[in-house]
Amino acid sequence: MSKRLNEMDDLRDMGRFPVPIYVGATGNVLMTIVLTYLVRGRSSGPRALAAWGGAVILANLLPVFVLRSRMDEETRYPEIEEMDFFSDQHKFSRWVYGVASANMLFWISLAWLAFSRRRDGRTLAVTLLLAFVCTFFPAWVRLFGRP
Repeated sequence: MSKRLNEMDDLRDMGRFPVPIYVGATGNVLMTIVLTYLVRGRSSGPRALAAWGGAVILANLLPVFVLRSRMDEETRYPEIEEMDFFSDQHKFSRWVYGVASANMLFWISLAWLAFSRRRDGRTLAVTLLLAFVCTFFPAWVRLFGRP
C-alpha cells in the first residue's frame, strides 16, 4: 500500500525509506557520536549529558520547525519511497520526529556511557561501528536481503 510522508502511521513505514535517507540518518548519528566524544572530554555528569542531548535535539528539530512554518495547503507530500533527503525531511508525520529524537538520545547516552568508562580511540571506533551497523540496518536488509 502506498503512503505519503504525512500519512506515516506505523513504525514499519520507516523501513520503506530510500537508501539515501538511511545514509543521511546514519551520518547524522555518527557525527553526533564524534561530537559527543569531544564534549564528554570537556564535561561530565548528568547535567552536562542532559544539556548536550537537549542541544542536539534542538539543533535537529529547529530546521524542521522553520521549514514546517513555510508549508501550506499547496505543499506536496511525496510517497515514502520517493522522498528526498534534503527537500522532504520536514514533511513527516509529527510522531516520526519523536522516534528520531529518542533514537538520537539513545546513541548520545550510549556513547556518553562508553566514553565515561573509557575515552580513547578504540572505544570511539567501536561505538561508531556499532551505530553504523545498527542505524543502517534497514538499508542492509534492502541491499543484501530479499532479491
